[in-house]
Amino acid sequence: MTSLRGHLTWACTLIGCLVAVYFLWPRAATTPLERQAVAEGRTVITYWDRHSGHEYEARAALINEFNESQDEVYVRSVPVGYNALMEKTLTSIAGSAPPDILSIDSAMLAQLAFQGLFTSLDDFVADIPCLQEGAFMPHVWKMIHFGGHLWAAGTTTDTYCLIWNKAAFRRAGLDPERPPKTLGEIEEYAAKLTVRNASGAIEQMGFLPWLPWDRTYMWGVMFGGTWYDEAQGRMVAAGDPHIRASLEWQQSFTVDPNAQEQLPYAMRPDRIAAFSKGIGEYFSANNPFYSGKVAMISEGEWQVTFIPKYAPGLDWGVAPLPQPEGVAPLGYGETCVADAIPITARHPEAAKKFLRWFYAPRPDGRPSPASDYCYAIHNIPCRTAEALQERFIRNPKFKVFVDQLTTRPVTPLPVTPIMQFIMDQTERLREWVTFRKITPEEAAQRIDDLCNRALERAWDQINRSRI
Repeated sequence: MTSLRGHLTWACTLIGCLVAVYFLWPRAATTPLERQAVAEGRTVITYWDRHSGHEYEARAALINEFNESQDEVYVRSVPVGYNALMEKTLTSIAGSAPPDILSIDSAMLAQLAFQGLFTSLDDFVADIPCLQEGAFMPHVWKMIHFGGHLWAAGTTTDTYCLIWNKAAFRRAGLDPERPPKTLGEIEEYAAKLTVRNASGAIEQMGFLPWLPWDRTYMWGVMFGGTWYDEAQGRMVAAGDPHIRASLEWQQSFTVDPNAQEQLPYAMRPDRIAAFSKGIGEYFSANNPFYSGKVAMISEGEWQVTFIPKYAPGLDWGVAPLPQPEGVAPLGYGETCVADAIPITARHPEAAKKFLRWFYAPRPDGRPSPASDYCYAIHNIPCRTAEALQERFIRNPKFKVFVDQLTTRPVTPLPVTPIMQFIMDQTERLREWVTFRKITPEEAAQRIDDLCNRALERAWDQINRSRI
């Protein structure tokens, strides 16, 4: 029965992907403007955007600008979204009818590029300074240039900082203009900001390291640890005391059944799911930080746009994430979103014309469309000079985020064929640690064992496919 259920699930997933790809499949002309473009002799290309909502609309407006700026190429923009993007991409490339350009995050890019599914941009960017190594933040370049080749043009990148509710600080007797600067202080503040009702249930959580996003890999980096050794090409978490310390620290935010006295901010493990489930939708005014159910969180620069939209009356601040004493200030740049050309794209040269336009400064001296796109959605540009443009850093809150990537050594996720698997395992084993099912030492060892075996299998499969 289990096998039958598995086959049925697989079949339904495949059918769903085929149906989705059918509707996303590139066609010569589907609208009056596209038919006009074909009649004018222009090449119609398809752009798959992993974004949706206002982020898709911002890019679509710039694509319209490109379409009106010349008479050789017409770009059809399709909001594919992130869910099932991997399956749709694989299906379209295997069918020799993918989009001509694909917006993709760097974790997925690495997995597919190592399999030879994208076109190298080496020759294309040879005479384009704004798409060469010196233009990009060093950690971003690692994400798009690997295996000896450039696979994509980086568009947006992110980082994380501490965000706090100033009204909650005032109610707790804390200085609303002074955020915690050390891990000791973040624990002290978390204790004062955690509010319980008469039954002991938490009504306001001071801080949870994994809320709203599990960033276990990030916390290991911020503790000064090394998860992955590039020289060895292997995970080495188990041998790093800083990684173990980061897991121990996250574990301290749950109740220790063997301790006589519990930390005031510690949550009972059996209540984590219920608390997380009842704290509200992320993209809404009910977001737990917006509604006051959590006083401090680690969040990204997009909150500079989201908070005025969903919680316009919120009084909040932003500061670098606290680190253990003795650890040099570090930055964390997990991934980036980039534009890549599938290996079976039908119009690669036309796609390159669009990329050249999108990433180059406009002829009249205005910033590149890529920079405008980052500004419209409040993400950080991948190229240093653009991130330091006055319009990005004049907002003091946004500048704090930019500074983390431009003034500190920055660690990204390791560029491997199993980047997403590594993230999944660090998060899964962190959960086991905080539920006190295993020790931090055991978790680090299991992460190493699982990921290194997966790495060996992935490289073996890739090497065999090249023969």
